[in-house]
Amino acid sequence: MANYEKIETGLKDCFILVPKRFGDDRGYFESVTNEQLRELGFNDITQISNSQSDKGIIRGLHYQRDPYCQAKVVRCHRGEVIDVVVDIRKDSPTYGKSISVKLTPENGRLLYVPRGFAHGYVALQDKSLFEYYVDNEYMPRTEGGILWNDPDLNINWDEILKECGVNEPILSAKDKVRLPLKDTEIEFRREPRRYFITGVEGQLGFDIVRELHRRGEKCILAPKLADLDITDYYKVHRIISEYKPDIIFHCAAWTQVDKAEYGLGNDMAREVNGRGTQNIAAASAKVGAKLVYISTDYVYDGQKDGIYTEEDETNPLSVYGETKLLGERLTASINPRHFIARTSWVFGVNGKNFIRTMVNLSEGNHELEVVNDQVGSPTYTVDLAKTLVEMAHTEKYGIYHINNNGFCSWAELASNVMDQIGSKTRIIPVTTEEYYKNLGVDLKYIAKRPLNSRLSKDKLVNSGFALLPDWQSAVSRYLDELYLEKNGVQRKHIKGEK
Repeated sequence: MANYEKIETGLKDCFILVPKRFGDDRGYFESVTNEQLRELGFNDITQISNSQSDKGIIRGLHYQRDPYCQAKVVRCHRGEVIDVVVDIRKDSPTYGKSISVKLTPENGRLLYVPRGFAHGYVALQDKSLFEYYVDNEYMPRTEGGILWNDPDLNINWDEILKECGVNEPILSAKDKVRLPLKDTEIEFRREPRRYFITGVEGQLGFDIVRELHRRGEKCILAPKLADLDITDYYKVHRIISEYKPDIIFHCAAWTQVDKAEYGLGNDMAREVNGRGTQNIAAASAKVGAKLVYISTDYVYDGQKDGIYTEEDETNPLSVYGETKLLGERLTASINPRHFIARTSWVFGVNGKNFIRTMVNLSEGNHELEVVNDQVGSPTYTVDLAKTLVEMAHTEKYGIYHINNNGFCSWAELASNVMDQIGSKTRIIPVTTEEYYKNLGVDLKYIAKRPLNSRLSKDKLVNSGFALLPDWQSAVSRYLDELYLEKNGVQRKHIKGEK
């Protein structure tokens, strides 16, 4: 039995909530549970915010663009406000409609504002205290808004302001000059977006699914390899045509770099990274989906003295690099709505990687030889996934370098790992040639790696996206994940660790 009354507002999916108050002469108690909010469409509480406003101050009409769009539960804790919301979901039966609701501590009303609504309020008394419970993080660069007195919204501001005795409302400089709804580029819709992810059993695919779930997305199809071989043209087209995703993250790839140089591995790399990508790109274009293709620093030869930009000439040294570059070209030629993300030295909790290997080897070795003539940027799939999901909700198509900030050699990365876990294992820097010679491995069986994998992130930042955190921080957070996975408790950080 609900411990609140739910009142229709006239806007689809938007409700007034009136908690039942249980009390006596000492006061009262009321509550609304997170489970009850989820039934309305709310995700988990991410943030609780308060704003105080004097009489006549208008805040709004605000929203955040996807993937940072927020559902809100709002209430007035002190004073009195008129809350105003507008449905701006283009496929909603109440698109462009608005309502206003008085919220006071005395009436105890809460207003549930779904994702895809513009929201604002005006304070009717000085020092009115307004509280928000939101289900997605605050992200300033995705803020948006609509002109508060847009005539098409039919908000009766004259009557509202007259009620509080205000002739001239007080607004921020930004809110005074916002555009009306008809002139605002908005992609909100009531029907949830559909996402399709290949390579979910790998590190990045796994974290993209986690990131989407964290943002409250529910319509996700992420088939495992046993359920979808991307080199199967007919199955790829059938599944994608039936599901009709809006966004595809293509993470599946043949990544066994050395095995790709010869024999069956060579054939598999060309099939998976070439034909498989061609199938995904063609199917994505057919259904009109955006396509995010994951590429690599191996498309460069690593001979440049400085930092590589997206415009620099590609010249892969290995079959793996050749086939990933082929995937880039197929993606770009088949689907114009594409994002190509060149990344490097990837690590995540769902798979094998260099850092996990270093942690394991530290337990039984006093010293380890590690290559120091290859330089690049380690990339944590948690950070990469967050940026890719944000990027996919824009129209800023093209090639981007996306990896954690800063550069290091493999030996420097290994030393950092040892420091962070408090290991006494000594890292001995060696060249790539020395490393394989000491292992007794013939270099003709080893794929050539680019020695310089330093990638510029200027285009990423200039396009309005944030730099990923520095690689040292990423390593620390990844080690936290590993430790929690293995031991079930939080890792204690070494003094001075970032």
